[in-house]
Amino acid sequence: MRRLRKLATILAAIFLIAIAYRVLGVYRFRSGECSARPTRAFAPTYPKRLVVMTYNIEGHAELLKPHHIEEIARTIVRYHPDVVAINEAHRRTWQVRFGDQLEELRRLTHMNGAFGRSYRFIGGDFGNAVLTRGNIVRSDIHDLPGTGEPRAIFESVVSVNGGVIDFYVAHLSAWGGVNAKTRDQQLQCVADHVRASEHPFILAGDLNAAPDAEEVQKFLRLGIVYEALATPAPTHKVMNKQLDHILLNHGWRVVSARVLDEGPSDHRPVLVELAAP
Repeated sequence: MRRLRKLATILAAIFLIAIAYRVLGVYRFRSGECSARPTRAFAPTYPKRLVVMTYNIEGHAELLKPHHIEEIARTIVRYHPDVVAINEAHRRTWQVRFGDQLEELRRLTHMNGAFGRSYRFIGGDFGNAVLTRGNIVRSDIHDLPGTGEPRAIFESVVSVNGGVIDFYVAHLSAWGGVNAKTRDQQLQCVADHVRASEHPFILAGDLNAAPDAEEVQKFLRLGIVYEALATPAPTHKVMNKQLDHILLNHGWRVVSARVLDEGPSDHRPVLVELAAP
């Protein structure tokens, strides 16, 4: 009995240390401001055809599953997307044994890539990324407002399939209704960024909210984007809700859109085929 109590005490201490590590080392306690740029002239540089995927890869799962990224890469390669939005990517964090998940994905998929850091702690980075068969002309990271774990939107200008697009990867605050107001602020900031695009744009990623959530509906009512998935489908395997989205400016034509029920992550990837207007 004494040994069991000692073990329970040790486990409780480890848990409390982990919580303190995350709260004190990562979380922010004052909301940041949105720093969106002014609107620029729009050029309709649509590629004739584009296959887009968004995938929250649950990067920290690599700590217990050494082949996690290899399985993620196989899922991506199987569907030959032209551009992929990646959420929850790690670079040199202890959760991934100090490896670089973007570099591994680039090597395994033979695609170009760029990483957008949301926060740094103890020498490692956590954030979003983009993979593409095209060329990344430039990339910028834009912090999103809100307390708690820092969130960002990662913007890339991508030259692909004979066109040029603005590709945004977003990952909004989690915890359901508790952070609905924070996500609302973040989506208003996202709106300021995407409406300033100078090329046809795509906003993809884990919004941590379903299509019928009040903050998502408010965002859609602005008329800047529309949802590629005409019918909501669950993308989170445990919550059984659609948290992952591909949102488009109104010039795109959707050829097909579906959620893929495969891959090792706790999120299912979303795959969309687009055509020029």
